[in-house]
Amino acid sequence: MRRARGFFLGEVLLAQAVPGFLLSVGWTMMYEVYHDEGSYYTTLMQEILGGDGFFPYFLASAILMAFPVGMVLDSIRQAVGETWLGLPRLRGGRHTPAPSPLDWMRQAPFPPDRLAERYALYRHAWMNLLVPAKASGNLALVLLIFLAWFVVKIFRMSGWYVFSLAFIIGTPLVGLGLVFALLVRYATGLREFHRLVQESIFPRPEPAPPPAPDPGATLVP
Repeated sequence: MRRARGFFLGEVLLAQAVPGFLLSVGWTMMYEVYHDEGSYYTTLMQEILGGDGFFPYFLASAILMAFPVGMVLDSIRQAVGETWLGLPRLRGGRHTPAPSPLDWMRQAPFPPDRLAERYALYRHAWMNLLVPAKASGNLALVLLIFLAWFVVKIFRMSGWYVFSLAFIIGTPLVGLGLVFALLVRYATGLREFHRLVQESIFPRPEPAPPPAPDPGATLVP
């Protein structure tokens, strides 16, 4: 039970809670609060930090919202990446079949006494390949949301009069570079996990060789 609990918490914290917390904090830092009929504005984070004792409540709220927001990000990442785009892909561009791990275990050609060994290897592959891949995909989704929000804010506030051209052009370029690196890590981790599961942990049963001809049989013309 302790191992199962640690296995579950590792995935929840790394792949869901961390991206959800970053999105909650980033949304607070970028959300605009207007004053005096729009004569000037601040961010919601500035209002929280400028208030009397608001920050501990904000931090507690962000921690409580981290897991629900992370679940939404994880669902969007899975729907877009693994269902719509069909990731992962094996060599040659072909898609990997996606049976459940229980189907793999049921069809795997190994004796029952090796089930615990194979399951331990499967859990190791899940935590070291699949969970970091999920976290990378969710973080890439968070950065894409922030990049879209950045472009909208630049146009809304006529940022080319306030910020330098290097900042306006460089920030999206750096963000897109990070998103690309995270997406490559996401696709690579998914492919390596499925390859390891299919080829090493639960290999497909090899077809039985044809029966040898009986040397004592006589040919009838």
